[in-house]
Amino acid sequence: MPRYVSDDEEPLDDKTAALTLRNKRTERMKRKDATRQQKRDAIVNLTKLPTELILEGLRYLEPSDVFNCSFVNRRFLSLVNANANVIGDAIITRRYHILAQCFPKPKLLDDVEPHLQALLTDPNRQTQLSIHKRPYQHIQPPDAQELCTCLTCILTWNNLGLVLDFAHWQPHLDTGEPIPIIARGTVPEWNTELVARNARIARRAVENSLWYARILEAHLDSTRRSISRHGKNKGNKRIHVAMTEADAESGTDSFLAKHGPPSIEFPYQRDEYYMLEAYLPNRWWKKVEGRWVYNIAGHHERDLELVQRLASRDQFALLNHAMACIDHDNWMTDVLDFKTYMVASKRDASTSRRPRLKYYAAVV
Repeated sequence: MPRYVSDDEEPLDDKTAALTLRNKRTERMKRKDATRQQKRDAIVNLTKLPTELILEGLRYLEPSDVFNCSFVNRRFLSLVNANANVIGDAIITRRYHILAQCFPKPKLLDDVEPHLQALLTDPNRQTQLSIHKRPYQHIQPPDAQELCTCLTCILTWNNLGLVLDFAHWQPHLDTGEPIPIIARGTVPEWNTELVARNARIARRAVENSLWYARILEAHLDSTRRSISRHGKNKGNKRIHVAMTEADAESGTDSFLAKHGPPSIEFPYQRDEYYMLEAYLPNRWWKKVEGRWVYNIAGHHERDLELVQRLASRDQFALLNHAMACIDHDNWMTDVLDFKTYMVASKRDASTSRRPRLKYYAAVV
């Protein structure tokens, strides 16, 4: 029964507390824990190094190893993502200087001047480029709303997609297993997923130097395996790229500076992978100087000038045609019809940013 408390008595104050454990066993366990913690703190690992030293060490690794390091913890992940371009540029300069010249990146559409962006994305021009953006089975065409679609950028985009697809089928080429053949008119799901995956990686590499270095690493590995595979084929009497075991294990592309067969033809289908040894486009051998000359520099700028020149020529051709059709007896009606046609054509090209009726005054 509860104890009866009168009005004159004060309420009880509960002052009970946990007893402090003090015995030899508890003290001994605390000392052991402190000793273990001191040993853990004495161990030097990467997570305790300053950020500057970590970044300096990552520059000497291969791109795949850098990505593996980013999976260690959140600090490494954020560190690699924040400095991906710095790390990637350093790795490319150290390991893939030759491949970077053979496989330059396409330009983003935002990097092009605004008045040229409208010309590049014009629907009529995109229709005319269908011969260069043909639907390859192993390469996805570039997105005209994100990437520059001058001829040079289209070719460089196709090369990045080819490198990734060629690396994917290296196990089949090493073991002699045939590459699956896609029947004409069919679009298997596995090929659609593979091409889309390669396109996502190539698109990421356009803005991220570390992903770009990873593509170059994959192609260097494919090139080493292809050279070794063709070198063991006694029936192949073609000129091969000279590669020693030290070159194959170096992890750099310096051995590709030696004289070898040129790479001119683009592998437009996977059947050509069987005889593809070292695909290194955009260079030719200068016999007098005994070195490779890379001829891709400046092509992008010249292609943009050509696009602008062709667009001006088309505009003048339309103007001349309209002026030739004007009737001297009813010239005002023809001029108004020409004005209506020009306004309608400008509205159809929704992405066009050119000034409307630029040459209308000349007609009047």
